[in-house]
Amino acid sequence: MPMTLGSTTFDPFATSVCERHEEVGGRRERVIEIAGVIAGLPSEGAIHDALDAILNEASSEEYSVALSVRAGRRMFVRRAEFVRNVSAEALTGAFELTLSARDPFEESTALHSVAWPISASGADLDLDTSGNAAANLAIALTAVGTIVSPTFTDGERAIAYNGTLSAGDVLWFDGSAGAATLNGVDVLPYVFGVFPQLDPEGATLTYTDDAASSHAANVAVEYRDRWW
Repeated sequence: MPMTLGSTTFDPFATSVCERHEEVGGRRERVIEIAGVIAGLPSEGAIHDALDAILNEASSEEYSVALSVRAGRRMFVRRAEFVRNVSAEALTGAFELTLSARDPFEESTALHSVAWPISASGADLDLDTSGNAAANLAIALTAVGTIVSPTFTDGERAIAYNGTLSAGDVLWFDGSAGAATLNGVDVLPYVFGVFPQLDPEGATLTYTDDAASSHAANVAVEYRDRWW
């Protein structure tokens, strides 16, 4: 699969890529350097247009465009630097594009979604991933009956909502964003613990709630594989 940045697909025979990890402000960041040649266009203006299209794919401020270096994986990047060199006589252009990804991990373009009907406190769900890094989980719980203090744990980390849900209420835990909502309203101040994760070797997710609960809910677990 050719490398892509937003809607731009790079010619694998005319493009090279180099990746490295750096410490930026006390956190890890991935830097991607792409170098390529533009040829076969009818005019110098067409070459500049092609280079402008590459330049404009990535914002210099926001990590908002998807870069896929490997098939089925993506990172969200911003533009750090862009250098162009155009030869009018030879009708060729060259570029060096430097991108940075705040999150140094790649994630799968495919989103895994697992349905998990709950009928008892202590219910388990086995999950696995093809990545080599821990995957963040998003958990949506739709209450079928009254649910009191629902909790999810991977055996090491646990997240709990200190409250009561009525039938039809939807509780959303978003491990990637570190957010929690109930029917779309922020309830993070009423949430305690650490968001569960899916480790590379797999994990068993366990649901528990208060004895006063109906223990009846429909849960959907979503995640993307991640690679270091």
